Amino acid sequence: MVETTGLQPLPRAGSLAEHAYSAIRKSIADGELAPGAQVTERKLAADLGVSPTPVREALRKLEHEGLVERSDSRRLRIAAQPGETLEELMEIEVLLRAAEARLAARKIDDEGLARLQELLEKAEGGLETEGAYELMTLARAFDSVVADAAANPPLRRMIESFAILGGDERIRTVEQDVADVEWTRGRIEDHIAIYGALRDHDEERAETLMRRHARSAMGRLQDT
Repeated sequence: MVETTGLQPLPRAGSLAEHAYSAIRKSIADGELAPGAQVTERKLAADLGVSPTPVREALRKLEHEGLVERSDSRRLRIAAQPGETLEELMEIEVLLRAAEARLAARKIDDEGLARLQELLEKAEGGLETEGAYELMTLARAFDSVVADAAANPPLRRMIESFAILGGDERIRTVEQDVADVEWTRGRIEDHIAIYGALRDHDEERAETLMRRHARSAMGRLQDT
């Protein structure tokens, strides 16, 4: 039985295959297409409002990345990773995020630092008043500024690929964690420390702090 994909019709500008790839990939990352879910070119094409050809190209790319696998000669499903493999891949993601923070410390400018400071002030001020979604949005915005400062698209693509793995479980875990004020306070304190390292252009400290920060989040996920 094919599950609901949650996909929306694609825009017509640009490569339809790339749009299809991005849309399906995002659906996997968001957990709308969960591990084990069966998918078909026809269903995905109908949801995206395109012909099967660009969907076929997108699925080939996703299959190459290990996000989609064949259950038989005619059927595809969203790949599930064994627990041990998933843990190892998450460890690689931690190292990649730390490397990105090192590059950000080397390259970040005053505009980027000002944006990080603004986000931290909002997070600290909203700790007791903002909901989980708002705090998650601020945390993700912080990560985005760090990624922009690192300015290394190949590294960012690798991080995003690893971040898709276990995406549905990550979302549930983070939503639970953000509701815990003490846990959230600790994450904000981590971001403050990382900001200090970036401001000082201390590459070693930025890398160490981000590695510790990312590993603690992965550890909580593996404990669930």
